[in-house]
Amino acid sequence: MNSYIKLLMKQNFDGFKKLIELGIINKKIACDAVIESNNGYYIYCIARDVKDVNIAKLCNAICYTQDAELIYLFAKNIEGANISQLEDAIIQTKSASQICWFAKDINGANIEKLEDGIIQTRNAYRMCLFAKDINGANIEKLEDAVIRTKNAESICRFAECVKGANIEKLEDAIIQTGRAKYIYEFASYVKGANISKLEDAVIQVGNAKYIYNFARDVKRSNISKLEDAIIQIEDIEYMRYFARDVKGANISKLQNATIQIGTYEDSFLFAGLIKGADRNKVKQVFNTEQEKLEDQKISKKYKDLINLLQQKNYEEIVNNKRKFEQLFDDDGSVCSKVRKLKF
Repeated sequence: MNSYIKLLMKQNFDGFKKLIELGIINKKIACDAVIESNNGYYIYCIARDVKDVNIAKLCNAICYTQDAELIYLFAKNIEGANISQLEDAIIQTKSASQICWFAKDINGANIEKLEDGIIQTRNAYRMCLFAKDINGANIEKLEDAVIRTKNAESICRFAECVKGANIEKLEDAIIQTGRAKYIYEFASYVKGANISKLEDAVIQVGNAKYIYNFARDVKRSNISKLEDAIIQIEDIEYMRYFARDVKGANISKLQNATIQIGTYEDSFLFAGLIKGADRNKVKQVFNTEQEKLEDQKISKKYKDLINLLQQKNYEEIVNNKRKFEQLFDDDGSVCSKVRKLKF
């Protein structure tokens, strides 16, 4: 390549094109120079802006660059471009986005060949767009390809957005991913979804957040079954959210579960935040907790007394007289415990 041409292309490409137009630089020499540069932008611009250049040679050159965007633009904007050749080249780049654009925008594009190309990329998102936007796309083939990727989000979007999608097959695939978020979204957004089957699936996964979301958002969901599932998981926080936000939730059952599973603080918080909660139950919990504490204290005193009696250490008993006298100051229930002990 002439060193001045190389320098001019680099420093002032618009000037380079102007000199071709003015006849200062020979078109053939200019064309050979940009091909030798292997610069896709130069090749595309010469083909687009300079009349009567060798489009076939420039087409070969643009394919050789493997620049997917410029191959697409060449096919779209250059009259006389070899569409089949450019099509093969763009598939070889494995650029899923540009393959999609090629199929959508280029007259005479071979949809079946580009479809195979997009499947080879394993880009589930772009396969969804191909199925959704490209006339003549093979929905079943693309659907199977998306399922093979096990990409839960794209499986869900395919079912939601692609006309003619096999909802039952995609539903089974989303369940097999075990992704609670997308099982929930499938039930929420896909028309014709089997709510009962998806409900069982989200319960099986055991994610409290999406069990709660499912009950809150999905019409026709079985609130009682989802409620039992969230109780079984023993997630106190989401049990409280469930009681607060899910229409038809059994407040009493959730409160009882909170009392059984959680701490006194959990029970107190439930009663304070949840409309319809029974506050008397919190008082009962408090009283029970206090009784347990008292029993623990009394039990220790009993054990201390019994140990001293067994050791016949009466001096120590007398030294702690008040401590042991308190054990027998109650209504007799404590004394009854003492009578059951064997010395």
